[in-house]
Amino acid sequence: SIFSELNNLQNISMSDDYSAICGITEQELLSQMQPDIERIAQANNETYEEACRHLKRQYDGYHFSKICEDIYNPFSLFNAFSQRDYKSFWFSTGTPTFLIEMLQRMDFSLTLLEKMEVKDEDFDKATEVITDPIPVLYQSGYLTIKGYEPLFRTYTLGYPNEEVKIGFIETLIPSYLNQPTRESNFYVVSFVRDLMKGDIEQCLLRTRSFFSSIPYDLENNQEKHYQTIFYLLFRLMGQYVDVEVKNAIGRADVVIKMPDAIYVFEFKVDGTPEEALAQINSKQYAIPYEVEHRKVVKVGVNFDSTTRTLGQWKIEYS
Repeated sequence: SIFSELNNLQNISMSDDYSAICGITEQELLSQMQPDIERIAQANNETYEEACRHLKRQYDGYHFSKICEDIYNPFSLFNAFSQRDYKSFWFSTGTPTFLIEMLQRMDFSLTLLEKMEVKDEDFDKATEVITDPIPVLYQSGYLTIKGYEPLFRTYTLGYPNEEVKIGFIETLIPSYLNQPTRESNFYVVSFVRDLMKGDIEQCLLRTRSFFSSIPYDLENNQEKHYQTIFYLLFRLMGQYVDVEVKNAIGRADVVIKMPDAIYVFEFKVDGTPEEALAQINSKQYAIPYEVEHRKVVKVGVNFDSTTRTLGQWKIEYS
């Protein structure tokens, strides 16, 4: 072949020796950028340690090989230091619309992005004819390596950090809901405020209103589509409070942790709230949280596929 010499090139894309070449390691951050950390901490009324944790949660988390230090996104990190604010800078560079169209066209379950297992060969699939969104999402930085299992030679992928996770979800919302991200964010903030006041009834009424506001002319009215909307909604809440969204068997659909209470939600499509509560109790979804010395509130909710919004619900305090 006239290109035979190219076969001798060494691909270093996933080499441990080069895994930190394109970012900022934590050691580099703490040893070389201490004055910057001190300034952003002072600007946000934080301690030095709090600022370090904030930066890590927002911009850290990239891994490009089996054994790789945590890598910070340099573009976002330097912008945060320059503006002394923890904004989502990476998404100001733009999100290709073909990514969103690809996810919708392939009917890909967004919940899988939290914990996706892949093999070595999955990283280098040809992009001329895309049949799997995972390689593209990895190569474009929306997913990164979160773990490696030597026995099966499998990698676990996930969002690198909060900046990417929240920014990506906010980008997806207009396409899945046919409404501006601003309106969805308004609902999310209101949900969280309701829960902070312990007003679960108002939170559920607001959720019903939220789903009622989604246009009826959406092409996809399947149950999976509404599960995706639930996922997007509660994941957006995660930027304000601790939220766990189901991505494995044996867990409640949603768990929201507030300072004084933990809310365990189970949703049933065209079922009854009693059935949902019975599942919470029979599967013991709330047991892990009862040792945290906060009141546990179990919420069983029926989702009515005919009206495409919440039907009845039932609340149980313990």
